[in-house]
Amino acid sequence: MKKPIGLVSLALLALALAAPPVAADGFGLDLGIHGGAVGTDGGNGNSFVGGAQARFHLFWIIGAEARASYYTDTVDLGSLGSVDVENIPFQVSGMLYLIKLPKVGLYVLGGGTYSNLKVKDSDVTTGEVTENKWSAHAGAGLDINLGKNVSLNGDVRYVFLDANSVDEALGAIASDYTGDFWAGTIGLNFKLF
Repeated sequence: MKKPIGLVSLALLALALAAPPVAADGFGLDLGIHGGAVGTDGGNGNSFVGGAQARFHLFWIIGAEARASYYTDTVDLGSLGSVDVENIPFQVSGMLYLIKLPKVGLYVLGGGTYSNLKVKDSDVTTGEVTENKWSAHAGAGLDINLGKNVSLNGDVRYVFLDANSVDEALGAIASDYTGDFWAGTIGLNFKLF
C-alpha cells in the first residue's frame, strides 16, 4: 500500500516541478474576501462565516495566508433554552501547492488559529463569558485564476479548538461542546503585486 501512495506523491511532485512557473507567481500579494458555511462540534447545525484574507505568494509552490472571520453558533440546552457563541477566529497558514499550473492550483494548508470566543445569554448565564485561545487548523483548497489580477479560491479547513468557555459558563449542562469547527469557504482575491 505504501508503494502506490509513494508513486502517486512522486508523480504529483514531478508534475508540479515540471510545469513552467508563471513569472507573476514568484512573489506577490493578494487581498480578498471570503464567505461560506461553518459547522461546530456540539452546536446547532451550520451557519454563515465571512471575513477577509491576505495571501502572500513567497515562492512558486509556497505561500502564506492571514485570515480573519466571524460567525455565531447556538448551543441548545433543552428546557433551559439556548446560548449564543460568537467566534472571531484569526488564522495564519502556511500553504503548499501540490499542483500549480497557470490557471489552476491545488493546495494544502495548516497553521495556527487565535479565537476570540464570547458566550452570552441573559436567561441562562450570568453576563458574558469570554475566552481567547490558540489552536491548530488544517485544510485543502483550489485556486482558479479568472484574469490577470483576479482569482477565486475554495477551501475546506478544520480547526481543533477544544474551547472551555461554554463549559465554564454552564457547567455540566453543556460539557459536550468543544467548539471544534469546520469551514467551507469561497474567496475572491485581487492581486496587488
